Amino acid sequence: MLPLIEKGMVPLIVITDRNPLYDNGDTPHSKEGREGFAAWVSAIISHYGVDNLKIEIGNEFNSSDFVRGPFTQNPPAYLAALVRTVRTRLEQDHPDAKIICSGLNTIAIGFYREFFRQGGLQACDAISVHPYRDNPNTVLPELNRLKALMQEYGGERPIYVTEFGNWFEDQNDAPDYMILMVTQMAASGINDAYWYALLDEPWWPNMGLRTQNAEKRKPAADSFEFLQRELLPFGRPVASETIEPARIYEFGKNGEAFVAWGSGVLEVKGVAEFFDARGRPIDPVNTLTDSPILIIGQNLRVELSVQTVHADTRYQFNQPPWSYFARRPSIGLVPLEIIDWYWPSYRGAPDLSPLRITDDGVTTARFNGKPYTAIERFTAQMDGRFIVNGQWKASSETEPSRLSILHKGTPVHEAEVTSDGYTLPEIGLELQSGDTVDFEIAPTGPNGDGSVKRRIKISGPPVSHPGGSENRL
Repeated sequence: MLPLIEKGMVPLIVITDRNPLYDNGDTPHSKEGREGFAAWVSAIISHYGVDNLKIEIGNEFNSSDFVRGPFTQNPPAYLAALVRTVRTRLEQDHPDAKIICSGLNTIAIGFYREFFRQGGLQACDAISVHPYRDNPNTVLPELNRLKALMQEYGGERPIYVTEFGNWFEDQNDAPDYMILMVTQMAASGINDAYWYALLDEPWWPNMGLRTQNAEKRKPAADSFEFLQRELLPFGRPVASETIEPARIYEFGKNGEAFVAWGSGVLEVKGVAEFFDARGRPIDPVNTLTDSPILIIGQNLRVELSVQTVHADTRYQFNQPPWSYFARRPSIGLVPLEIIDWYWPSYRGAPDLSPLRITDDGVTTARFNGKPYTAIERFTAQMDGRFIVNGQWKASSETEPSRLSILHKGTPVHEAEVTSDGYTLPEIGLELQSGDTVDFEIAPTGPNGDGSVKRRIKISGPPVSHPGGSENRL
């Protein structure tokens, strides 16, 4: 660490250590083990100096990969006891020292709730997360839920994202992902974010900014550099007032930098340069897609002029116009609640596992031989003709499923969903405000464990926005 510190860097040191002298080498769980761990943290700070490093206690303690022994029986409670012991020791040895807790894998609201309930929040100066996910469009609402949870237990702490990234089969997918994640995390107010990893590693060979030997630069490195050089110096981005599922964020306050993606027709007023997620110049763009576009200039106005996509499961999980239900045999439709646990939250019910609905898929269940189906419901918010598109693909490790689409309870389409995937032929529906369209996934086999990835997009009458007109379509 010393050579880094001498160059003006402030290392983040993640302390997850076990010691054969305490608790038989298991994750510290006894009073003696916790005190030994706290002494070790204090010694590290004494060695390097309070101002020369950041300390994170724990790494993904919601994962069995990083804890062992009795600690695994109740990780939130044992972790809370551990950080309370560290806090007590540091108040004695280093009263100015701060600790960050505790780098959970994903934004695990259920784990954090129990950790906070056990007094963990009050012992920490900041909270850290590793918001790994395939769909970056879900990160902002989850961070907002974490902040609300902290308020519930005594007050917000700064949030650090001490790892983020993804496993990319195609390295050209990394730049879009990075821009989407960083834009939303910056907008949420997090303190720091650390991309995982700097170099490809033997166990994760495709997540680095550079290859394992550091000789070759990868596409993600371009995005990393462009963010640092061209966007983040303007300050935190602010979301424009647009209609879902469009995303427009402004960096700074003088119309100098924007990031936009989603669905809709864009209007850019002023002299602007357009870039892709790697910071490469592109031709002007006026139609949004899932890939972000970066817009740089002076005194720009960037607005959504027309919106035609009214619903998209990639962007609006747990948000209107979507709602979620299960069909219970002999009872009928019942609403699904948000289930918080040690991993990402989902829509389900305490007694219906494995049935669940997430941002990217649906899992069904069968109990006592009876099928329990999962339903995503779109509710129209205006009159007009709507076009429904969708793709579904069953996991190769589970049974096929049955898709039913119902308009106000009347079936309009059915299909089998297998691991080969199913693309819906475009369906047109005349809807009135308040009409419902249900997408029901039902098990077809004896196990009932159908697991389906899906994306549903529903387009409707064009909605004009300030500065736009329908004839732009």
